[in-house]
Amino acid sequence: MTEPYAVPVPKGYRVGGWEVREPIATGAFGSVYEGRRAGADTGLPAEVALKFLPTGTGTPRQLSHLRELIDREVELHRRLKQPRLIRMYETLVVDDAGHPALDGATVLVLEKAQGSLSALLAHTPRPEAGPALLAQICEGLAQLHRAGWVHGDLKPANVLLMQDGSARLADFNMAAELEGTHAYTPAFSTPDYTPPELLWSEIGERGRRIRPSADVWAFGVLAHLVLTGSFPLPGATATTRRDAAAAYARGTDELRLSPELPDAWREIVRDCLTRTHTDRIG
Repeated sequence: MTEPYAVPVPKGYRVGGWEVREPIATGAFGSVYEGRRAGADTGLPAEVALKFLPTGTGTPRQLSHLRELIDREVELHRRLKQPRLIRMYETLVVDDAGHPALDGATVLVLEKAQGSLSALLAHTPRPEAGPALLAQICEGLAQLHRAGWVHGDLKPANVLLMQDGSARLADFNMAAELEGTHAYTPAFSTPDYTPPELLWSEIGERGRRIRPSADVWAFGVLAHLVLTGSFPLPGATATTRRDAAAAYARGTDELRLSPELPDAWREIVRDCLTRTHTDRIG
């Protein structure tokens, strides 16, 4: 483990019928570990991913917010069983007063992936399988949108790669069910993948209003990155790229796609990255 984990769990720790093995990844709200079956065979795979979420610690306000994120993710997993979405097998709650930092934690038992698109791009900025992976990501988004959900946080770290090399969408704690044309999500996002109309959008009591077109913008950014190794908007930092997105949305700057973007993808990416959501491809 080379970085602080949001939820540190010792190797060998037991939860339910699973034993924690190596750490996989961490984020601001939770940490993921390899899990190995330690109890009787229940028909589930012998190896899974265990996502620990610290619902037993924190202030009441933090816990309320975290519970909302968990409820979003669990609800989507329970209702949608689609081939391009990572599967959830069960949920557990840690009951261990001897480990106060873990006591009360929620654990999602998930399908185990081989890696992530983020890790792949770190080693191979323009992978040969890029177009095929992008097609599969499109399938996942189509499955979500047809079911009436918005992902809300599409980025390379949330695209998992399976043993056979195929892609699955994951990390649905920002996902939201549509209510007509909009859904409501917490006011968190990854700037590089956030459409201009949401960068400074009003935050109401239910969060920020979001449309499926936000996922389409994020896909356009992701496709440009996978196919060229660079972001479609200029800037050395996420902040400068955010400012470039705002200038583009205002019409004071043009979209300058990389000359390395294959011709077959140029129109697709351009149609994803329109200035307004109304012009964006579905």
